[in-house]
Amino acid sequence: MKPHLKQWRLRTLCGIFAWGILFLVIFVYFTDSNPAEPAPSSFAFLETRRLLPMQGKQRAIMGAMQEPSLPESVEANKGLLDGHATGPLHRQKWAQVQSGVENKDEFFSSQIGRKSQSTFYSEDNDYIFAAGQRGPHSHTQGTWESLSPRHSGQREGLSTVKKRHLHKRSSHLLEEGDDGDRLYSPMSRTFLHRLWKGNVSSKMLNPRLQKAMRDYMTANKHGVRFRGRRAAGRSRSALLCALRRRVRVRTLDGTEPPFSALGWRALVPTVPLSQLHPRGLRSCAVVMSAGAILNSSLGEEIDSHDAVLRFNAAPTRGYEKDVGNKTTVRIINSQILTNPNHHFIESSLYKNVILVAWDPAPYSANLNLWYKKPDYNLFTPYVQHRQRNPNQPFYILHPKFIWQLWDIIQENTKEKIQPNPPSSGFIGILVMMSLCSEVHVYEYIPSIRQTELCHYHEPYYDAACTLGAYHPLLYEKLLVQRLNTGAGADLRHKGKVVLPGLRAVHCPNPSS
Repeated sequence: MKPHLKQWRLRTLCGIFAWGILFLVIFVYFTDSNPAEPAPSSFAFLETRRLLPMQGKQRAIMGAMQEPSLPESVEANKGLLDGHATGPLHRQKWAQVQSGVENKDEFFSSQIGRKSQSTFYSEDNDYIFAAGQRGPHSHTQGTWESLSPRHSGQREGLSTVKKRHLHKRSSHLLEEGDDGDRLYSPMSRTFLHRLWKGNVSSKMLNPRLQKAMRDYMTANKHGVRFRGRRAAGRSRSALLCALRRRVRVRTLDGTEPPFSALGWRALVPTVPLSQLHPRGLRSCAVVMSAGAILNSSLGEEIDSHDAVLRFNAAPTRGYEKDVGNKTTVRIINSQILTNPNHHFIESSLYKNVILVAWDPAPYSANLNLWYKKPDYNLFTPYVQHRQRNPNQPFYILHPKFIWQLWDIIQENTKEKIQPNPPSSGFIGILVMMSLCSEVHVYEYIPSIRQTELCHYHEPYYDAACTLGAYHPLLYEKLLVQRLNTGAGADLRHKGKVVLPGLRAVHCPNPSS
């Protein structure tokens, strides 16, 4: 019995040891392996930062998260755009970047067709398929890590060669036939057609984006208290007449405290923005920075206008064929002035043009409170720039003008909109409608080229850039769609909206 007992004990110990080894192998496998996880949605990021924008933090411009202006804000973006490429080509490119291959522009351009989580969902039986839905040709999110917003210094550092390579590569992708449409279409054709007709609502948005919008409404960071009357059923002519009566471009003139006590009256331009062209401009172009303008070949048409408005850090060099070369006015948000990566004082982008800056302020337009706590401190670089360039027209929009535009959007919308200022795009459109006889807006309402590439000049993808989360972009675009007098074909193929200048609008006498 004794030898058999020893043998049984030995077998038992060996079995326990074998099970232990097996358990260890399974444990190591599941802990050390790195299965592809879905890239975190920017909307989830928005949900964790419900009070955007905050002083010294990031602001969502056109619905997309922008680079922080303060160093301590860099870590807040960590993981926002991290993803894992799938498919043989993407795995190869990702491996090349990780191993230090210098040809990173090739990897970047290969990401043109990348999709993010859908911004839309089905409503009843009317399914609206959008970006990120699984299909034989869809791609999961992935990005070159060194070009994500947490490395904001490199986002503006793409060389001209890389930009041109991206342009050529994206042109090739667009010409791939049926797959090209799939690569470039984060919205379904159904949704685009409904947007062109003004027949969409926030109920069609992805539930996550709807929640982000509700969170902004609950937070109401700017203390919005809308007291106007709703008039969502106005006709185009009635709406234009209402705009003509109410829209008056207003900038800081240095006569109100605290700026009057700081000597700003002698600092600001002597000629107001609204009087720079007393006879008005005939035809003007407003060029959005949307990625959809790539491969449009609209450059020559854009440059044919008397004046051209561009936004923030959008360049023309290397993109002349699509966006043109002329720049007359540039609207910049306060991040451009404060973020050292934009080199505001030295960059040629901000020279020899009319500059118009803005920053969110309380809805009450309390200038003292705004001056003490702006979203981004644009006042110091403004003073520095004016002292160095006293002859360049440079203005800061008055908060009352910005919030007046918000009131107009809410008055003409059935739904409640986000209590946050309008986008730079909408502000720029109304500024040019005040200065020009006719305004042609490009890629504000997306064309058939619509893509998740937020801006044509930087590698950042987010479907929210089209319809917004922070800004009430969806409602802005529906309002502009109602004002459009251009051809439907131009809207579809050029992303072009034609708007009459406010000076050219003929309205009946109020007394009659």
